[in-house]
Amino acid sequence: MQSVYPGVFRLQSSFGSNTYVVRAGSSTAVIDPGLALNAGRIVEELREAGLLGSVTHILLTHHDFDHVGAAPRLQDETGAVVRIGAADAEVLAGKRPAGTWPRQLMARVPARRLNGPIRGIVGAEEVFPGVTSVPTPGHTDGHVAFLAGEVLFAGDAIRAKSTRSPGGAEIIQFRLFPQALTNDRAEAVRSAEILRGLDSRWLCPGHGRVREMAA
Repeated sequence: MQSVYPGVFRLQSSFGSNTYVVRAGSSTAVIDPGLALNAGRIVEELREAGLLGSVTHILLTHHDFDHVGAAPRLQDETGAVVRIGAADAEVLAGKRPAGTWPRQLMARVPARRLNGPIRGIVGAEEVFPGVTSVPTPGHTDGHVAFLAGEVLFAGDAIRAKSTRSPGGAEIIQFRLFPQALTNDRAEAVRSAEILRGLDSRWLCPGHGRVREMAA
């Protein structure tokens, strides 16, 4: 595991999306475990780190298969409760359409359903000790980011790109995902502005490298 911040790690075996781990006392939360085909590697990395038995929460930023595919296997192994935005929980349960046409096509591919407890997130709440949800709809209807102290887990609410100023300093730019993967562009813009205004130092995106926001 890659250490990001005290008590925060990125799994090296993550595939599809980035997978993060947050420790609080003797409990562990896993954020976005990634693709289903990689579930075994995620479970094994957690086991080798001595954390598998301490996983009590699986936190999902949104319902896309590259973020949630491994969640059923991880939940089976740990009995953890799954937390996800309420609107996206309805998508996983088949009670709400997926949104954009690429998602509707992907929804036709049979996927393993979560059989354990799922608790929808409504608004800002503490979803795990020291971790607060930040509603960021747009990419999906129920997309949420998570904030743990100075660390922001942005999911796919934004993409980050680095450029250099004339003086050589790194400048981080927030960008949105393509329209075909964004349910509501206007909502996504508002959510990006919310994330930009947070007092966070480290950006842990759904895809790409961890970045220091102070830059």
